[in-house]
Amino acid sequence: MCGPTEPAAMDLRQFLDEAHDVNTLTRPADPRFELPALAVQDETRPVVFEEPEDYPDWRAVANLVSSRDLIATSLDIERDEVLSHVSAAMDDPTPLSDPVAPSFEHVADDPTIEEEIPVPIFYERDEKRYFASTIVVAKDPDTGVHNLSFHRMMVEEGNRLVMRLVQRHLYDIVDRTDGDLEVAIVMGVHPAVELAAATSFSPDMSELELANALLDGEFRVAEHDGLLVPADAEIVMDARITEEDAPEGPFVDLSKTWDVVRDQPVVEVDALFARPDPLARIIVPGKREHAHLMGIPQEPRIHRIVENTVPTVRNVVLTPGGCSWLHGVVQLEKRTEGDPKNAGMAALAAHPSMKKVTVVDEDVDPADPDDVEWAEATRCQPHRDVSIVENADGSSLDPSQDYETETTSKWIVDATRPADRDAADFDKVTIPGEDGVDVEDYR
Repeated sequence: MCGPTEPAAMDLRQFLDEAHDVNTLTRPADPRFELPALAVQDETRPVVFEEPEDYPDWRAVANLVSSRDLIATSLDIERDEVLSHVSAAMDDPTPLSDPVAPSFEHVADDPTIEEEIPVPIFYERDEKRYFASTIVVAKDPDTGVHNLSFHRMMVEEGNRLVMRLVQRHLYDIVDRTDGDLEVAIVMGVHPAVELAAATSFSPDMSELELANALLDGEFRVAEHDGLLVPADAEIVMDARITEEDAPEGPFVDLSKTWDVVRDQPVVEVDALFARPDPLARIIVPGKREHAHLMGIPQEPRIHRIVENTVPTVRNVVLTPGGCSWLHGVVQLEKRTEGDPKNAGMAALAAHPSMKKVTVVDEDVDPADPDDVEWAEATRCQPHRDVSIVENADGSSLDPSQDYETETTSKWIVDATRPADRDAADFDKVTIPGEDGVDVEDYR
């Protein structure tokens, strides 16, 4: 009788193998400006760089989560099911299977990072080399729960990095640790693992189990230096978050503007591991992947809070044009004239960084900016349907805020059909069969 088989590898390579349209570039591309510039030429499909210049043993990859369609494909769901799928996984994380042997191998001790890995220079100001795709794996010293979280890392020199550490779970773990905190830094994982690492999850629950739920229990982990890490990660670095601080930045943030320079923790890398023919994961700061990894994990939480106020809410989207942080769209079934305003106020309260909420009907796709603008143009009268809230607390990422008072104005746009009019007056007319015909069948 055969014993139990290990689950198939649900990793970055498997995703690329199954992707319908991968843009493969064979000419060398310089990680300084050229590679990131090429990555953002077409953000609708993954791009693989077969030869980053000066790194013949490496490849690089970008645009894995740069559209909702790609995210849905990675989760094997429909585009409009992303919110409900992530929300269900957060409600019911899946325990991990037993650890397996890792796919990565030892490369170097105390590595000189920029000699070993193609680290991009994204923008010209100060020309800092940055990892924007680094996921830190740490274990809570009190609960033993593993935490995964994204943290940008600036290459300082040699094996030293400077990381941006915001005040969330990892910050709390560092604060409760005497001396250096041993962590693993991983890059190049399945998009579902990236989505889990980007999610603000309860500190007593593991993002590893969230990733496993998103992948229907097929996520593989390996035991590595006392930590559980993705078994098929392209890159793993054994590292320590030290008690030393150093200047970090400047860095282009989600708003596509420069963030300030801060003193942040120094990270020392003790060992580098990588898979054979490794793929360096590239996320270009301020572009679509950065926006989606920031915004999409927030949407289930906003949805739940809005649902407490307006039970007929259908979907919530933080829009890339609004930095996937500052602007959002709420889709609902409108029962009364006051529903849109109540939903908008609940959304602003659920995500205090947001400063504009547009509320639309069920027939409007909240993830389609043209559809949302059409609803605003045809169903909204500003004197009646726009509400402005002054002097509210906003986001530090908003360069238009009042820096003296640290406040901003917010607005709710009701782009739903007026309740006192015939709904048919506002229906969008379509060609019969428009949604069912495929032009490829006629080639």
